[in-house]
Order: sequence, then C-alpha cells, then structure tokens
Amino acid sequence: MRNDTARWPEPRSSELIELDGLTITPVTLDRQVLVSGTNALSKETLPLVTWPEVESAASYALAVRRDRVLRVNGPAVIDGWDEDAELAISDVSDGYRVFDIRCHDMDALLGYGGEVALSLPSRSVARLWFGFGTFIYRINENVLRIHVVDYQADAMIDALVSALIKS
Repeated sequence: MRNDTARWPEPRSSELIELDGLTITPVTLDRQVLVSGTNALSKETLPLVTWPEVESAASYALAVRRDRVLRVNGPAVIDGWDEDAELAISDVSDGYRVFDIRCHDMDALLGYGGEVALSLPSRSVARLWFGFGTFIYRINENVLRIHVVDYQADAMIDALVSALIKS
C-alpha cells in the first residue's frame, strides 16, 4: 500500500492564530469524559455549565443534552457501564480539540457562525457553528471555549478565520 501522508498538509489547528481583535489559542485539557444516561444531568457532581454562563472552575461538566454531559478535567474514571449509577462512561480526550477564542465583540463573532447569541440562553452548550457540531461556552466575559470533533478542527478554524477576513 502506498504512503499518501505527504499529500496532506500538517494540521494547522495546533497553532496560535491572531487576527485584528481576535486570538484563537489551542487548549490542552487533562481529560474529557462523556457521560450518557437518563440520569446524567441529575447525577452530575461537577459544576454544570449551560449557555451563556461563565465557568472558570478547573473541573466542570458541560450540559450537552438532557441525557449527556461532558466532564472536563474531572476525576479519572473507568470506561464502560456504571451499573450503580446507570451511566455509560467514555473517555473522549482524544476525540475533541479545544480552543479558547478571545474577542472584543463576542456577539458579532457568535453571529457569524450561526444562530448563537449571548441573549439566547439554553440548557445545552451544543451548537451548530460554522456548520460544525461544537460545544461552546464562556470561561470569562471575553473568552469562548470551543470543543470540536478532532477531524473537523482544521476545517472549523479555517471557516472561522475566512468569515472574519471577509467581514
């Protein structure tokens, strides 16, 4: 079988990107664990992040759906079915790339990518943004944190940068 690795560009989403009024910084987290089950929200012990709340704790859980949370930097757990809690637990640390996006006009930035606004609260942080499934939340007043599936990270960053350059 031939080796086609030289035909593909190196991933760019691991680079710091700075544009006028915008900085995109790759983030390395200790752990990302997806917890699924009908009781996922009610049994979560970490602070639960919803949109557009600001979360600055070191460990927290993202409300993804009514039956799913993503624990960020939470305690180490064993993958599989937790019989006592009736929850499925999956370490997805390698499945999502994470970026911090600092900008001056957060509402405008959010609007470029889709129907996301600070004035539209939601229990979930899951959003379709620039055509990609993401988890979006704020870690302070001027910084968004974005989780995107690993293999879509470069394309999402390219779409974001292209939209900002055209605006």
